[in-house]
Amino acid sequence: MSAATVIEAPAAEAPSGTPVAVYACPTSPAFRDSALPGVADFVPRHGWAPVETLIDIAELASPTGERPERAKALSLVTLGKTRDVVKPSHSMLWHGAEERAEIIDWQERTGAWVSSPWNTVDVAPRLGQLRPARTVL
Repeated sequence: MSAATVIEAPAAEAPSGTPVAVYACPTSPAFRDSALPGVADFVPRHGWAPVETLIDIAELASPTGERPERAKALSLVTLGKTRDVVKPSHSMLWHGAEERAEIIDWQERTGAWVSSPWNTVDVAPRLGQLRPARTVL
């Protein structure tokens, strides 16, 4: 895998029954209520098994130390309790080059992937597919 690639799995390529963590970092409780319904519909529609829903209320690009639920979502994968982190948008899980590099490193260590209702990127070959991963900005 290229050091510049975040691996995402489109819903059609993630098997039914896949355990997932749902993570969101909206800026307010009102935004949480508008962001999560899309994910709440997306996960069961594809037969995935949500293990936990984790939510930080924080400003966009706030330091990761101010988003403790993000660390918990990543650790669920690291501990083998989930295979994926599903989020409403990419910026909720990584914002900026440093966080993007952290997610890439986490993926390389765990073989994990991330997904969202609006994902159209092909899954990496290491997830059993023959197509190469594409760079996600």
